[in-house]
Amino acid sequence: MQRQGIILDTLNKGGLLIIFFKKMWYKAIKASNWTVLFATISLIMISSFAITFIEPDTFPTPFEGLWWVMTTVVTVGYGDVSPTTIEGKIFAMFLYIVGIGIMTIFIGKTIDAFSYRKRLKEEGKMKITTENHIILINWTKKAQIALEELLITFPSIHIVIIDEILEKTPIFHERVEFVKGNPSVHETLCHANVVNCKSVMIFSPEDCKRTSEADGQTLLIASTLKEYARKQNQTIYTLCEISDTRHLQAFQYVDVDEFITPNDTAAHLAARSMLFNGSSEIIRQLTSHKGYDLYSIPNKGWKTYRQAKDELSSKGALLISDHEDLSIVNRLDESIPVNAKLFVICDEQAYEIIKKT
Repeated sequence: MQRQGIILDTLNKGGLLIIFFKKMWYKAIKASNWTVLFATISLIMISSFAITFIEPDTFPTPFEGLWWVMTTVVTVGYGDVSPTTIEGKIFAMFLYIVGIGIMTIFIGKTIDAFSYRKRLKEEGKMKITTENHIILINWTKKAQIALEELLITFPSIHIVIIDEILEKTPIFHERVEFVKGNPSVHETLCHANVVNCKSVMIFSPEDCKRTSEADGQTLLIASTLKEYARKQNQTIYTLCEISDTRHLQAFQYVDVDEFITPNDTAAHLAARSMLFNGSSEIIRQLTSHKGYDLYSIPNKGWKTYRQAKDELSSKGALLISDHEDLSIVNRLDESIPVNAKLFVICDEQAYEIIKKT
């Protein structure tokens, strides 16, 4: 009977010990990431110095102790060095139980943190810190084409997509980020870091049955964007896709910088192609990344448009306009303004030569 009592008492103590460790384990799992990080670093540093104090012959320096502790808590166990005294072995058993447990929790929480961050990024819930990026508002077929063209044409540019309907990023690319939210709300624009962007392109929504409804949504976003820029004392270059050119005056009123009218452009291009066969192919090449393309360059010290035209021609480029002014072909002997923005047609090789000149 006495022996049975001793056995039962031992089992009860063992059970209490197991319950204690289970409670401690659950508390460690529920602890914050910073708490687990602090506990892990503290355990490693204290253990590194403690083992040098317990076995100075085996571990003469704290670095030797750190090496042994790290190989122990991450369960690598090279076996090149290990405790030889009873005290050292008891401390090692303590480190096996506590150290490996804490390290397991630390690694698990680290993986969870990276997974959580990745999920937030895919769902468009992380604030954008990128600067000098291009923002595309409303994810449509045209937006997808523009995105692909931008990624190919500009190998270093970063792009941010803003859309209210998408549940997660429509494309996984190291230079593409996503923000989910209403683009006509200041909070969403702040989330996308609009004030530090290069330009914004607002695409006409595809789910609207009437052009007035589509342009109304685009106008609301554009006006909100301009208002937000004024409050931040910034100037944001804005392009808008307009479904109906009859609404153009409303967009001009809110100071939109450029407009794209795809329906009218397609109709005019079709008419020109019928009158002048082959003209559509020229436009297609200029709006793609293959062959000859349209590039913008600043004034590189030229005094007149003629001087710029002759020098550019010698490098394989055709000067066509200053900003949107195509009439410079009739004013070649006029002086070039300091803020001139010249547009040329050339291939990529010629453009690189011009940039280096």
